[in-house]
Amino acid sequence: MMSSNIAYVVLSCDPYSDIWDAYGQLFKRFWPDCPFDCYLASHHKSFDKYGFKPILLGEDVSWSHGLLVLIDKLKEVGYKYAMIAFDDLMLCERVDSEYINNATNTFLGEKGDCLRFITEKAPRCYKYNELYGKMAVKAPYRVTLGFTLWNLDALKKITIEGESAWQFEKNATERSFNFKDFYCAWKSPFKFLNLIIKRKIDIKEFEKLRKLLPNATFEREQTVVKGEKFRGVILRLFLKYTPIRWQYPIYKLITKPINL
Repeated sequence: MMSSNIAYVVLSCDPYSDIWDAYGQLFKRFWPDCPFDCYLASHHKSFDKYGFKPILLGEDVSWSHGLLVLIDKLKEVGYKYAMIAFDDLMLCERVDSEYINNATNTFLGEKGDCLRFITEKAPRCYKYNELYGKMAVKAPYRVTLGFTLWNLDALKKITIEGESAWQFEKNATERSFNFKDFYCAWKSPFKFLNLIIKRKIDIKEFEKLRKLLPNATFEREQTVVKGEKFRGVILRLFLKYTPIRWQYPIYKLITKPINL
């Protein structure tokens, strides 16, 4: 029941084709028993190695346009759910397949809308079952795509044309308030490197990658990322200790609006 309804899709674009091979090698090493059909979505360039099949999205009109094309293509061939991943989030440890399988089967049985497997930046969760909690409705960072299992109908309803990936994760959070069945795993079964920041290689992450793939090389500018860990700590404290009813109003007050 599970694997036939779900596609694992890596969202990418043609300019990131230089990292696809490294992604595929690490995926094959650390999740060899992935139960889903695996795809890599790009615009015109194809990737069909390490068990991945290509999905071509055509002209790069906007990020959200590509996502809508992807959803329609997946639904056309019979998928009802998709686990969405990003090409620059590369696996670095063995994936906990048993936990994913158990959580996914439970989620599908309950016909949920969204199940995220990354706990970082997750909203406060209410006790739901031993596998995942239910995310608070009116909370910041409720919508994300990386390593997140989506009901394709729900994902399509909160996606609109013309948004960038950053705009989507911010603006779609508010659109998601009409959906109650959003969940987050109690633990993260995926351990990964965040290789690219603003189209540049994160030097520290690249050093970790080279320990796993000694021959990995990329013709891409490298950068030292500063302040990310500190901001992450502040964010986690905010989400953990601020009363839920105040989180989204404060978040909107201190963040700049994103216009289309």
